[in-house]
Amino acid sequence: MARRLLLAAAALPIAFATAVAQANNPAAPASSRADYALTNVRIVVSPGKVIERGTVLTRDGRIAAVGANVNIPAGVVKMDLAGHTVYAGLIDAATSIGLPSPTRALPAAADAGAAAAAGRGGRGAAGGGRGVPVAGRGGPPAPPVILPEVDANAEAADQFSPTEDQLKAFRAGGVTTVGLVFDGGIFPGRVGAALTAARSSGPLTLKSDAGQEVAFGTKRGGVYPATGIGVIAYIRQAFLDAQYESRLDKAFKAGTPGGRPVNDPFRRALMPAATNEMSSWFVASTERQITRVGEISKEMGLKSPIVVGSQEGWRVISALKTSGATAVVSLQWPSADSITGRNFLAVGSGKTGVAPAASAADIAEVHANAAALTKAGIPVALASFGGESGLTFRDRIRATIEAGMSSDDALKAATVTPAAVLGITAAVGTIEVGKLANFVVVSGNDLFAATNPIKHVFIEGRLY
Repeated sequence: MARRLLLAAAALPIAFATAVAQANNPAAPASSRADYALTNVRIVVSPGKVIERGTVLTRDGRIAAVGANVNIPAGVVKMDLAGHTVYAGLIDAATSIGLPSPTRALPAAADAGAAAAAGRGGRGAAGGGRGVPVAGRGGPPAPPVILPEVDANAEAADQFSPTEDQLKAFRAGGVTTVGLVFDGGIFPGRVGAALTAARSSGPLTLKSDAGQEVAFGTKRGGVYPATGIGVIAYIRQAFLDAQYESRLDKAFKAGTPGGRPVNDPFRRALMPAATNEMSSWFVASTERQITRVGEISKEMGLKSPIVVGSQEGWRVISALKTSGATAVVSLQWPSADSITGRNFLAVGSGKTGVAPAASAADIAEVHANAAALTKAGIPVALASFGGESGLTFRDRIRATIEAGMSSDDALKAATVTPAAVLGITAAVGTIEVGKLANFVVVSGNDLFAATNPIKHVFIEGRLY
């Protein structure tokens, strides 16, 4: 926790003016952390729990007090926010902004190692992302090549490197926290969580091991797995190997004769997810992919998988419910013409021709995906996954509400539920004592109304 900054009484007007100027000027640098008292403000503590007029007090970047009657100590910056509402900062449950692509080009030296590993086959493919070491002349062998698409140990939180403009775009949309999910690969690494504060404010990472990511990509170069069915087999085998490794590990620790793990880094990286010590985050958007997540989860005994994308979730509600999944719904809606089954209208059952253009009802059905899942009792977290900017996150939530999701359900899906699936409930998601001072302040009483602009954003007690 950063050291508390005490403000002298004489400096209060200057500090307040500076803070407000920075909030109204996105290009301004981050302010020094101060202690604030947000007074006469409507407080949405959590979805459905509201204090109509009260005070939120911050200290050292955390929430020190919340209520209708709060004693305000000396040395804090007072902000009279009559006519405004304060909400917990929004959480974008999954974004790949600021992360490297798992399908990125490899350095020339690594390409040579990968080619050698692919050419030799065998355990290079089955054992994960590590290739065969390439021997150097007169020296030790080079370290094994790890392909990014199967680097299960990679931490998204460690690799998160957004630009200041990207962070400003998140904040402009009211997003103070993001879930970090790689876009592509098969086992590209582990899901993390981070703040969207200015990089100069300090480390952004909140959590580095929120879950193990699994996706339905392929390996580069045409090596196994290079087809969709091959990837399914590869994922299943990887989980089976990790579960077996876990059993060997336990037997070895218990002194069982013959119980000795092979200590393969890829298998060991997957052990927590394979044994349900860590959640599995499957990137799956289409009906077929989501169904396969359910099948794999059942076969491998994976509990409560997280399904990132879930863009055709309304078509497979039963599969999501059966597996106990949480749907991290991307608000980057697919075209209604691309939804599973559309081509059948043109060529199915012996038909020939072109599918009719999507109707307004077809488009509305796509936008109502999150609402349909919520009404079916499936936990939903909202995400910008697949989008290029967090700037429109709030606008797309508004469209989701217009498509049938209640405002309280939308707020829950952008605060409470993503905090839970990312494992950061103790820090963010609601306005409660002890949590990080991450707030969004809007004029009026509706965070998602187009007519209510965001006035202020606080992240860890800093005003932007």
